[in-house]
Amino acid sequence: MADSKTQAEASPLVHLIAGPTGVGKSAAATELARETGAPVVVADRLQCFTDLATASARAGAEVPDVQRYWLGDRTVADGDLSATAATDTLVTLVERLTARRGLVIVEGGSISLLRELSARRAALPWRLTVQLMPLPDREEYVAALTRRARTMLAPPPPERGLLAELATIWQDPHQRYFAASVNGFEAVLECCAKYSLDVATLHKRNLPERILARMSALIAERHAEHGILQHQIFTEIFDNRIRTSRFHLGALERAA
Repeated sequence: MADSKTQAEASPLVHLIAGPTGVGKSAAATELARETGAPVVVADRLQCFTDLATASARAGAEVPDVQRYWLGDRTVADGDLSATAATDTLVTLVERLTARRGLVIVEGGSISLLRELSARRAALPWRLTVQLMPLPDREEYVAALTRRARTMLAPPPPERGLLAELATIWQDPHQRYFAASVNGFEAVLECCAKYSLDVATLHKRNLPERILARMSALIAERHAEHGILQHQIFTEIFDNRIRTSRFHLGALERAA
């Protein structure tokens, strides 16, 4: 028993920061990475797409003094990345990084990917601890998501906005089904139908504030609905046996 415990304690440690969209997973992972020097792996299928940097919130995630890794650099034209393939990539990447360091931080909110990871946890070659980010009060949550959505629609230059990303994808009829499945794009498409707007030229127009406000509010509502679902599922699949508090920093620093 003692040998088994010693072997387990010697295993690499992976600290997963999971939670709903827009609650600060990236900020929490960045803070912990700076405190421990550990690399961060982003467990998100959508953030693999470099041409959806704004829609997926990948834009702005790279910060000084933090090594952040994504599951790939794809474009929408490459096709979707399945949950199985994404989890395979995640496990392989984490194994490579834990060979260099005792601690790797994983951040993510992809339901299908994290469900698959949880199903494999008994066979993972590392110790896994999980920090679930809390779900804010709904009114506060929607307000924060609305502010974020407004910035995504018209980010500061030279970043491309969500509308420009959607317009680019919309040029290819074969990619429109995928575009309509993305939270954020779906809400914009609904507004385009309501206000008779051309999706392909939407980003070039000086839209009235009332329309931008409606888009922001609708995007926020859809993200909030998805965030509540994420919170429910993550609470179910990551039970108390592997959950931990953010404030167990001493153990994480020792592992690093």
